[in-house]
Amino acid sequence: MTTIKTRSTSRSTAGCDPIVLREGDRVRLVFVPTIVDNPANPKATVDGHFIYQRKTVSERWMPIPTVSLSSLVAGDGFKLTLHAQEVRTLLEGIVRLYNFYRQQGIPMGSKTFVQVDQPVANFVSQSEQDLKSILGSGSSRSETLLLNMVKWLGTSSGRAAAERMTSAAPDQVPAFTSLLGLASLKEALAYWNENLRNNSEEFWHAAIANRVYVLSQAFAYPIILIGSKAYVGGKQISNAGGNIVDFLAATESTEAAVLIEIKTPGSKLLGSEYRSGVFPLSSELSGAIAQVLTYRQNFISHFHSITRDDSRKLTIGEPRCLIIAGNARSELTEPARRESFELQRERLQGVTILTYDELFARLKARSGLSRELKAEGTDPRIFHCAT
Repeated sequence: MTTIKTRSTSRSTAGCDPIVLREGDRVRLVFVPTIVDNPANPKATVDGHFIYQRKTVSERWMPIPTVSLSSLVAGDGFKLTLHAQEVRTLLEGIVRLYNFYRQQGIPMGSKTFVQVDQPVANFVSQSEQDLKSILGSGSSRSETLLLNMVKWLGTSSGRAAAERMTSAAPDQVPAFTSLLGLASLKEALAYWNENLRNNSEEFWHAAIANRVYVLSQAFAYPIILIGSKAYVGGKQISNAGGNIVDFLAATESTEAAVLIEIKTPGSKLLGSEYRSGVFPLSSELSGAIAQVLTYRQNFISHFHSITRDDSRKLTIGEPRCLIIAGNARSELTEPARRESFELQRERLQGVTILTYDELFARLKARSGLSRELKAEGTDPRIFHCAT
């Protein structure tokens, strides 16, 4: 991002940051420009001088004393050579200042200007009413604009801007974050409804990895994702047999480890009827339980070697285990099946089983989404940046 910093030195002149042409560790060659009002030739609005600078102990660049040309005697002279790239840098910098003067003239005081593309300049110059009209049009262009703005807020430059916006309009922040949160929840629920018949573990692994906030709905406390397809120990001397858990997470407050295994919505929860009204857990679900318990045991045994080089300091304790599998609504259609399933999952030690439909039902209930959807027709407050 190109910036131009100016400092007015009179009503008709303003100094600018130097254009760096050549730079070493301690010495550099710069062109120090000045923007000027030039009534004699209005097209000639930049003057300046070349100078060498030396870096001081305090890391500031200071001019190196020069010799006045008036001190030269017959036969003396100076020669300043610029290489091709240095000439190009100088020309680009001066052209930029000419364009700047045509738009801004001589700014008063000390200011910083950011060079942006014309569409961006047009956007930020709109009035609040115009912005409401643009963003509320429902067109694909307005949606793309909003999406790009949200993505940009996630960058380092965007985070700084977000902090300034928060300070400028703190009363608007709750409404803005609520709108984004509501949109995320609606998207997750719509994604579930559209893909509930998809029986690919890789598909659901990617879907949940892109919506980590969904995992927090499985617990009564927030969790943070540590790793996807994370190694949790168990390798043999031959370097074979390593245990890879689908998700390694941690509670946000105590950083206690959480191991999460996922199957698919189509995974069977119960096996064939064993006796009248008695259904054991399916072999697929029983296998998942045995698998995650083995992962937990190996993770505890190898905890210090696994986390030795990780900056995050997890708490080991008794790691919680979660299995996400199946669809209770479509499979547990009879009272006997529901009772068999509940009797078995509620008596498991250290392992929580949650079905996909239960997970997304919690997402909907805990977010208050049903109430929000009913009130969706209300006019939300507009969040804007005050500069």
